[in-house]
Amino acid sequence: MGDLIDIIEEYILISDIKGSILKCNSELLYRLEYNEEEVKKLNIKNLINYNSINIEGYINSNKNKCNYEESYDINNLKIYPKNSNPFTVSGKFILKKYKEKEYIIIILKDEQSISDKNINSMKNQIKILEENLAIESMKNEFFANLSHEFKTPLNIILGTMQLINKNIEKNNIFYDENFNLKKYNHVIKQNSYRLLKLVNNLVDITRIDAGYYNIKRTNQNIVEIVEDITMSISQYAEEKGINLIFDTDEEEIIIGCDPDKIERIILNLLSNAIKYTDYGGEIKVSINLKKDKVYISVKDNGVGISEEGIKTVFERFVQDSNGIGRRCEGIGLSLVKSLVEMHGGSISVNSKINEGSEFKFELPNKKVVEDKTNTNIREASHSKIEKCDIEFSDIYSN
Repeated sequence: MGDLIDIIEEYILISDIKGSILKCNSELLYRLEYNEEEVKKLNIKNLINYNSINIEGYINSNKNKCNYEESYDINNLKIYPKNSNPFTVSGKFILKKYKEKEYIIIILKDEQSISDKNINSMKNQIKILEENLAIESMKNEFFANLSHEFKTPLNIILGTMQLINKNIEKNNIFYDENFNLKKYNHVIKQNSYRLLKLVNNLVDITRIDAGYYNIKRTNQNIVEIVEDITMSISQYAEEKGINLIFDTDEEEIIIGCDPDKIERIILNLLSNAIKYTDYGGEIKVSINLKKDKVYISVKDNGVGISEEGIKTVFERFVQDSNGIGRRCEGIGLSLVKSLVEMHGGSISVNSKINEGSEFKFELPNKKVVEDKTNTNIREASHSKIEKCDIEFSDIYSN
């Protein structure tokens, strides 16, 4: 849908029902003086004189209606760019609902360019946007269902393999000693984990795109979380003869974060580091506190990433033949970036070919007001060991 709205001359803004911006077309981004990543961190209230069009009143008045077909005329609306003076626009505000999810669509035009012809054009663009929102919703639903259909047989295979291995250990299964059954069972299990990893990432990316992916922030000791997950993969580093170091001057830094998502971030960065660091290499994980930011770094002296690869390393399905981007999956680092940004942080990479890479991300050093019902709730779908096995499955497949 992004390519479509970028060729529309009107200013297009799409947000969720709370006003968090999901998409702006290129015309509006240019006038707002923000890039796409910056604007997604904003709310409608940051860009317009929100109260003047009484969006909340409009939403509340439409809540009890069966459909969301009505539009609301906007006149003399002030838009506030990043640096320049405000400018005046007019247009349409629409509340749409697809698959139980509500969207706000705002279509605007410079005040001086409004005409009957442009109004008709806006009506046509509204229709096109509505159709494409429906298609986008169907696409996300399709991928979510497809991913679920993959996970079900994979979990059955893994459960069956676990049962077989237990019976082998108890000598309940007999086989020719010349046939290495355990080895072939391991191959099946490892490659099932590889598929499960791809499916998990695909599910999460789809949920993020659809706006259904939430993080559950509680006040946690980020030092303990990162150290525990780092030490839990030490055996993988040892198997490749890699020296794994955890370093920090801080014993405790309490911040609002989702511990399961932080583990996911660190595991992905460590698996990439181990995958592309040669025998005898070194990986260093460090945490530093500077004023209102917590800085976490995963640094290796492996193969590195090319200059061209660095530009696209966080994009999906982009491969770099000289570095980390070689990974066929092409989802992991994109997912890491999304998870960091959902915590209000940012991530960057410094790398040179044959010298190594450093992935460094920062998180806000602030606590949250906790929902007592969510305190100490952790994802229980996989043990920490199994999480590591899944994340590292494409490294140790033999």
